[in-house]
Amino acid sequence: MTSLPSQFSAQQFLRDAKTTADAIGSGYSESVTRTVVNAYAQSFHEGAVLWRATDKPGATLNYRFYERRVTDTIGVAVRAGLLSPDNKMAYLINSWGDLYGGTPTELCDFDAERGLSKTWLYLGGIRPVEDILAVPAVPEPIRRHEPLFRDLGLVAVRHVAVDYHHDTANIYFRTAQQITPQQCEQFISLARGKMPGDAVLKDMSKFTAPDGYTFSVTMSVDDGVIQRVGFYALRLPLGEFPSIDERLRIFFRTAPSHDEEEMNAVAWSFGPEGTNYMKAERSYCGQLVALMKAWNSPMASIV
Repeated sequence: MTSLPSQFSAQQFLRDAKTTADAIGSGYSESVTRTVVNAYAQSFHEGAVLWRATDKPGATLNYRFYERRVTDTIGVAVRAGLLSPDNKMAYLINSWGDLYGGTPTELCDFDAERGLSKTWLYLGGIRPVEDILAVPAVPEPIRRHEPLFRDLGLVAVRHVAVDYHHDTANIYFRTAQQITPQQCEQFISLARGKMPGDAVLKDMSKFTAPDGYTFSVTMSVDDGVIQRVGFYALRLPLGEFPSIDERLRIFFRTAPSHDEEEMNAVAWSFGPEGTNYMKAERSYCGQLVALMKAWNSPMASIV
C-alpha cells in the first residue's frame, strides 16, 4: 500500500497562512481561506501544498495544491461560490482538460484574501505545442503565436493555466538546454522586456536546471498580447538563494514547511519596459518533491 502524503491540518494551515500573510504585509481573509480549505478538503489532504509570494510590496500571499488524481476543481469552485459558472477562463481550461482522453490533472492557486485565482493543468507529460494551440477554445490571437514559439524552440509544453483575475492564459514550456544570455534576450523580447544586469543573469544561469528549465508565457485572451514571461528555478539547493529582496527573505524565513523534503523555488518574471519582479515558492506539506520527481519536473537540485 502506498504511504499517505505528509499530514495536512486545516486549523494549522489557517494559523500558518495568517502568520505568513502578516509577516510579508499581505491581506488575509480567514473566512475566504476557510471556504477554500473546506471546499477542497480532499485535495489539500491528499495532494501536495505550497506557498507562493512575490517581491511586489503588498502583493498577495498565494497557496496552491497539486493534485494526484483527475478531479473537477472547476465544479468544486462553482458549487462553493468561488467562481461563476459562465466564466470564460473556466471554459478555456476545461477545453484543455479534455485533451488526452480527459486525463490532465487540475491544480489550483488561491489568493489568501480573495480565493480562487488560477487553475493549472498538468498534461501528464511533455506535450507538443501544436496540440495545445489547436484546441478550438483557444482564441485565434493566441494561436497565431505558434510560428514564433517554434522559431525559438518552444515546442514542448509541461503545463497550461488560466488566471481568473487578469483574464490571461499561461503556457509553461520545457526548454531543451541550459540558459544562455542570447536565449534569455530572445525570450524576454517576447514580452518587450529589458535584459537584466549581469548579476541577475549569473543567478539565472546558476539556479535554473542545467539540462532545460521551465519557461512561461502569459498572454491576454482578448488580444493575444504576450504580457509577461518567466524563468523558473525549482528546488533550490538547501540554504542557497539567488539575490532576493527583504520581502522574499521574510517569506522564506516565515512560511513554514512541514514537508518531508523542503522545496524552495524562485522565478524571474519580465514584462514590458522593465516591469520585472520575482516570484517565490515554498513547500508546505504533501511530499511535493516526490510529486515533482514523478512528473520529471526540471529542478536545480535533484538529490
